[in-house]
Amino acid sequence: MLNSTGGEKEEMKVIGFTGNYDKAAGVPAAFLMADSSILYTGRPFFVPDFAQRFVATPTIVVRTGRLGKCIATKFAHRYWDAFTAGFAVQAVEGDDERLTVLDRAFDGAAIIGDWVETAAVDDPMHAIVEVRVGDTVVSAHSLADMHQSVDELLSAVSRRCSIKMGDLLLTGDAGAGHTLAPGDHLTASIAGRQVLDVKVKL
Repeated sequence: MLNSTGGEKEEMKVIGFTGNYDKAAGVPAAFLMADSSILYTGRPFFVPDFAQRFVATPTIVVRTGRLGKCIATKFAHRYWDAFTAGFAVQAVEGDDERLTVLDRAFDGAAIIGDWVETAAVDDPMHAIVEVRVGDTVVSAHSLADMHQSVDELLSAVSRRCSIKMGDLLLTGDAGAGHTLAPGDHLTASIAGRQVLDVKVKL
């Protein structure tokens, strides 16, 4: 297991996906986040004041480990080397479902746990990533539960833009969203090892 800054690179891309853990949901949609969106575990999430509420959705995050372009799906497993638990946070204004780019890309919108190297896990595809809000388990999934696999997502992204070392993929909504409130405590573990611990503050 690496520390929380082990995968941080300059000019990294952060690419998120919606859906993808519901096999009946169809092809997941993608969105981009800024590198400043990343909030690593151990740092508090301060609720911003520019929207009425902020909804955090659990996800499994993977990190790329080498440069690539137009990667074939059958070779894509060579291009990612670590994974962790996380949350994708979305700003929501009232009941308005329309999104702007910044509603998913603001500072702190990508909450990322400590990295677990795939080589350090016997079966990374089936390792259970358990995510909690307080004492409530809000997600318990593995990468094998995805509608489109990590390799398929990575291959699709690489056809449009080069993959660089340290790019992050938030692989989809691995559970229902939770409206964040001061006092919330976000935690997660992989195969029983804690990887994420974030407190929500005002």
